[in-house]
Amino acid sequence: MRRGCAILACLALCAAGCGGDGDGNEGTPTIRMGWGVPAEEIKYVMQANPKAAPNLGTCYKIEWRQFAGTAPGVQGLAAGTLDGATVGGLSVANGLDKGADIVITGEFIEERRSHFSTAYMVPKSIKAPAELAGKTVSTVAVSASTDYVQDYYLKAKAGLEPDRDYKKVEVPFGQVVEGIEAGRFVFGTFPQPFYSQISATGRYHPLFRVVDVIDPFVQLLQGFRGEFVKDNPRAVKCFMDDFAAVAKYVNDPANRDAVIAASAKATKMPPDLLKRFLLTKDDFYRPAGAAISVGALQRQWDFFHKQGAFGKSLKVKDHLADVSITDGSGA
Repeated sequence: MRRGCAILACLALCAAGCGGDGDGNEGTPTIRMGWGVPAEEIKYVMQANPKAAPNLGTCYKIEWRQFAGTAPGVQGLAAGTLDGATVGGLSVANGLDKGADIVITGEFIEERRSHFSTAYMVPKSIKAPAELAGKTVSTVAVSASTDYVQDYYLKAKAGLEPDRDYKKVEVPFGQVVEGIEAGRFVFGTFPQPFYSQISATGRYHPLFRVVDVIDPFVQLLQGFRGEFVKDNPRAVKCFMDDFAAVAKYVNDPANRDAVIAASAKATKMPPDLLKRFLLTKDDFYRPAGAAISVGALQRQWDFFHKQGAFGKSLKVKDHLADVSITDGSGA
């Protein structure tokens, strides 16, 4: 299963190139790679310091394409306009449910109680979920994983239903701090680095966190278009080798300053803000060698299927490639 890491890492680090079969006979394949913000430090380092990915430029090239969220990456893989992309635990399940040919090869981050978990923040005057009745709350996107989690929690703890008991508005992560501060809503979803940003005001506190519903919670994964993997096995293996190597680079405390610099460049966040949490216990959990927590992801898919997020009962093991990096927990 460690072979999967090798493939993903190679693909993500290159920036342009020619087609071919990946065996070096017809040129170096270019991977059209989707990425986004936040928490994709593996790809940020690949872009800022390509030398950290030794196969980049020789075994594969990368054409980087930025997206605001994981759903567009899944759509790009399904449509064939992307070869690889960062995908969410729920967004990739939605794509697979609709018949998309996507394989999962590695993992960026997950949420665990030992590390940071996305917080649903409210003003300190609000103490309990029931107090949200009649108010406006925000969600990053209706039907996103964090949206299902918040609806489930508010119903389970206070019997509140969206539209009936509270108004819900969609607000991208980049605007959630400004929106809650302006009083446009009283509840928002705050992953890092936005959690550190809003916490610094001293006016808000977590009402609950993602791990209060699912623990651990797999957030971001590396996905590939299945046909691309079949046509370019060597290039994908090279990418995954690099992906695993850069994951280890990111987790090495000796490289923290370099990782912060790469993250600041990609996310446009001030380095001083990132230093408060990045690669500490206040950051997301980053699995060793970018291995997929297969058992955790399976429990997560089972939860969302039960909530009606998608129709089919999906098995993680059916959507892994020979090159996929896993933790061996099974599915």
